[in-house]
Amino acid sequence: MSSADPLLISDTDISGVLKNVYAKYRVNSFPIATPLLASVKKASPGGPERMKWGGNGVYWDVKLTRPVGMVSSTSGYFGNTAAVVEKQATLGIRRMYVTRHIDALADAGTASKDAAYVGIARKVLDEALDASVLGQQENLHGDGNFIKAVLVSSADTTHCVVNAPYGIASSGRGGLLLDNDMYVAVLDTTGVTVRGRTTITNVAQSATTDNATLTFGSAVAGMVATDIIVACTASDTSFGLGTNGLVNITNRAAGYDSFEGITAASYSRWDAVRLVAGTDTPDLNQPTEMDIWDLIQRVAGKSGKNAQVKPDEFLLITTPGLVKKIGESFLGQRRWDMGMKKLTGGFGALELCGLAVVPDMWCPAGTIYLIHKPSLTWIDLMDWQKIVFEGSGPWRFISGRDAYEVTYGAYWNFGALQRNSHGVITGFADTARYDHV
Repeated sequence: MSSADPLLISDTDISGVLKNVYAKYRVNSFPIATPLLASVKKASPGGPERMKWGGNGVYWDVKLTRPVGMVSSTSGYFGNTAAVVEKQATLGIRRMYVTRHIDALADAGTASKDAAYVGIARKVLDEALDASVLGQQENLHGDGNFIKAVLVSSADTTHCVVNAPYGIASSGRGGLLLDNDMYVAVLDTTGVTVRGRTTITNVAQSATTDNATLTFGSAVAGMVATDIIVACTASDTSFGLGTNGLVNITNRAAGYDSFEGITAASYSRWDAVRLVAGTDTPDLNQPTEMDIWDLIQRVAGKSGKNAQVKPDEFLLITTPGLVKKIGESFLGQRRWDMGMKKLTGGFGALELCGLAVVPDMWCPAGTIYLIHKPSLTWIDLMDWQKIVFEGSGPWRFISGRDAYEVTYGAYWNFGALQRNSHGVITGFADTARYDHV
C-alpha cells in the first residue's frame, strides 16, 4: 500500500526493485557431537584402546578368579592352591552404512554458487557424515539391539504411540531416536516377525509424558503394544545388529548376562556394578555426592580401578536433568567450590568426587554411568569412509532413474576390556528432558 503522503516514496512502493540478501550460513537445528563420543573415539592415554580386527574377531584373556589357597598348619601340611580361571573375551565386528540419493537435475541446478547456498553433492556428503555421528552416539548408549522405540498402542494402521528409546522402559522421551523421513520397520518383540516397513512422516512428542505419536506414510497392519521399531532396508532390518553400548556393558538383567562370550552368572566378578536409586541410595529423587562415592568404592573393590586414585581415567555420564539436580544439591549445601573439568573435544563439565560429570542428552533418563575409559575398547576394520565401487567411484547411478547415490560405511564395534571396572545407578526421578524433539 502506498504512503498517505503522495510525495513520499515508502519501502512498499519500491518493494519490486529490492533484492534479497542471503547470508552464507547453513544451520543444523539438531545436536551432533557429545562429550561421550568425543571421549571414546580418541585412542590416547586414559582413553579407549583401539584395536584392529581380523579373522573371527578380537580376543583377549580375562582372569576371572583370584589365586587362593594359603593355609597355616601346625603339622606342616602344605595347602592346595586352586587354579586361576582364565577365559577369552571376544569382540566381533558390525557393519554400518549410511546411503544418500541425489537427483541428477538437482545436482546440475546447484552446481553454481550463484544458484545455491551449497552444491547438493556437498550437502549430501555432509548429511551422510552427520548421520554416521548420530548413529554412533545412539549405538554407544544402546544395548546392541538397535531398538529406536517400543509401541504403547496403535489407533490405526498409520498411527501409533511409542516410548522407551533403546528398548528400555522409562528411558526418556519416546521420540528421542526418531525423526521425519526415517525408513523403519515395525517388528514383534522377538525381532523376527515384520509387521511392515514404512517412512515416518511426523513425530509428535508429548509435552507431559514420555509418549510420542508417530505418523506413517503407508499402512502397517497388525501393530500391537510391545512391538518394536528399528531402522531397516528394503530386504532386512537392523535389529540385533548394533554395536555394544553402555546398556549391555553395565546391565546384568535377563538377556544381558553373557557379554563378550563370558557369562556373569558363572563368573560374577566379570559383572559391572549396578545400583538402583531408592534401593541402593537413600533418595530416588536426588542423586548425591555420597551416592557417587559409594559407586566409586564398589567399582574399586571389584575391579581394582579406583576413580579417587586416578580420576582422569573416569567419566560420570548422565542426563542434563540429573546434572541440574546435582548442581542444585551443591548450591543447597553452599558448595560454591564445585569445580569444572576440560574434556576431549573442548567440552566443559562439572566436577564431583574429582570426576567430570558429563551431561549427555542421549543418556537414558534417570541413569548415571561411571565409565573407566582405559577399559573401553573399539575395534575397526574400516572407519567411516565412502565406499568406492570399482569403475564408478563413490557416486554410482541408480538403475532406471536419472539419479545416483553415495554410501558411507564402517566396520567397527565397541566393548569393554574389563567389564567390572564400570558401574551404573538407574532409576532416579528424571523428568527434565533436554532432547531434540
